[in-house]
Amino acid sequence: MPSRRVLGTCLVAAVAGCTPLGLWVYDDPGLEVSRVRLDHDGTGAEPVVLGLAVWNPNDYDVSTSRLELQLTLDDVAVGHFSRDSIVPVPQTGLTDLALPLTVPSGPVRERIRALRSGTHRFAVRGHATFSTPFGRRNVRFAHAGDLAFGGAQEVEVGAGLSADSIRVRRGPYAPRLPAVRPLPDRGPREPPRGGGVGREPR
Repeated sequence: MPSRRVLGTCLVAAVAGCTPLGLWVYDDPGLEVSRVRLDHDGTGAEPVVLGLAVWNPNDYDVSTSRLELQLTLDDVAVGHFSRDSIVPVPQTGLTDLALPLTVPSGPVRERIRALRSGTHRFAVRGHATFSTPFGRRNVRFAHAGDLAFGGAQEVEVGAGLSADSIRVRRGPYAPRLPAVRPLPDRGPREPPRGGGVGREPR
């Protein structure tokens, strides 16, 4: 009987030793605004383009399947984005997206023309759906801060990434602005130390 218990323990240890840690640990990706571009004339096809940085803290790839968000400037809703969109986010990597927002006609476009100068408050709230080895995951996010265009059409925020449509960069990354507000238990976190089993998917 003792020999059977020892054998069982050895088998469990062998299986655990062959299982990659990434199969047991999952952390929700983090999202923050990287830049905002405005067409101050308000006549272009894309009057507002929002740069969104997506950070994957896991040791395996994930991908977006849907993104929804709304942008406000000085407490005025100026545009929203809602689309099924599959974009890969590499393991421990960063993907920068350029999202053209849907902007209503009329007073809002007039408001955009008035944002050429001065400092303006922005706020973004939304949620993203990710495809992961554990299935679909819904992640809510919020980010607020200040923008000073100074006559320029584009202002970098936080991560200060390239204006490429999609750019992937590997390596450590953390939000730079204190205004980044991932909702509880929804931001990048360190995996448990000591080889313990990670938290189960919610």
